[in-house]
Amino acid sequence: MCCCFTINSQEAEIDVQKNTMNNLSEMASPRICCSVLLVLLLVSSCNAVGDPACPPAWSAAVAEEVLHGGGGGAQCRAPAPHTPVAVFAHDVDPVQFALNLEYTEAEFFLHAAFGEGLDHFAPNLTLGGPPPVGATKASLDELTWRVCAEFSYQEIGHLRAIQKTVGAILRPQIDLSAHNFARVMDEAIGYHLDPPFDPYTNSLNFLLAVYVIPYLGINGYTGTNPLIDGYATKRLVAGLLAVESGQDAVVRGLLFERRHETVAPYHITVAEFTDRVSALRNRLGQCGVKDEGLIVPKLLGAEGKICTNILSANTDSLSYSRTPAELLRILYLTGDEHVPGGFFPKGANGRIARKFLNKPPRVNHGV
Repeated sequence: MCCCFTINSQEAEIDVQKNTMNNLSEMASPRICCSVLLVLLLVSSCNAVGDPACPPAWSAAVAEEVLHGGGGGAQCRAPAPHTPVAVFAHDVDPVQFALNLEYTEAEFFLHAAFGEGLDHFAPNLTLGGPPPVGATKASLDELTWRVCAEFSYQEIGHLRAIQKTVGAILRPQIDLSAHNFARVMDEAIGYHLDPPFDPYTNSLNFLLAVYVIPYLGINGYTGTNPLIDGYATKRLVAGLLAVESGQDAVVRGLLFERRHETVAPYHITVAEFTDRVSALRNRLGQCGVKDEGLIVPKLLGAEGKICTNILSANTDSLSYSRTPAELLRILYLTGDEHVPGGFFPKGANGRIARKFLNKPPRVNHGV
């Protein structure tokens, strides 16, 4: 039950809240203070129409923390950095390169969840770059939609954080069409799937499509970390890597749960799809095995003792690392960082990507 009364006048409600807060300091009992705050929280929640999956108001435990905690003061301050430089000049290009993947993920998740992309949700982050090709709203069950929607908002935050720290690059032309994903799956499986694979048609197809792109971001951030020195850029990359890894774990976990399920109408299991996609990325990357499906021979599993491979990692269970050249070979689907195509038909942006194309960077803003 939300409330036992309503307040008809918005002004009256504001007055009541103001008067109540003014009187808090005069109340002798802290229990009364807590009770009043909880009442205010409940009253304010009565007038809000929110997500039915979310709590209607703060819990008593959260309210208690707001009243008596939360003001960490000196004990919550971050220690002084060993290197007093926030961003070195050589940090900028490697971190800006990551924007290409972040743009791709943001557009894919936003369109799949809402049918709208960055031009609707955060047009200031695109710098006027062209909208993606072929992205559309996906037909998703509730769980998959919630995962997709949360990831989409997270990607907006990632773009904003990178741009605030090292500056922005123009959003590149991104091909998120069903046709492009069908091409990826055809190359991974080794023949043309009939009907063509469509990532937007159902939740399972969508999760398999998600398997194709975001994992590369983890490889990229792992490779970027040793190349940067500023405390702000290191903090940024660590935060990005943590959340991207979490996203990948969620997706791989959902797929692992369905690993033996046959993907209709292809008579190919989920586990086989992931294995083939990982093999394709290794083949295009041309730098050995840095990618593994959901099930591996026990010898390749953690400590050589298990075939489950929910998290893809090396022999020491550390994340694989890829260079920008490797990533472009995979994302272009050409196996050549100098030949654009695939997800970036006109090439990725930023100084590193444009250098491979022997073209100047496009609207590459420094720090």
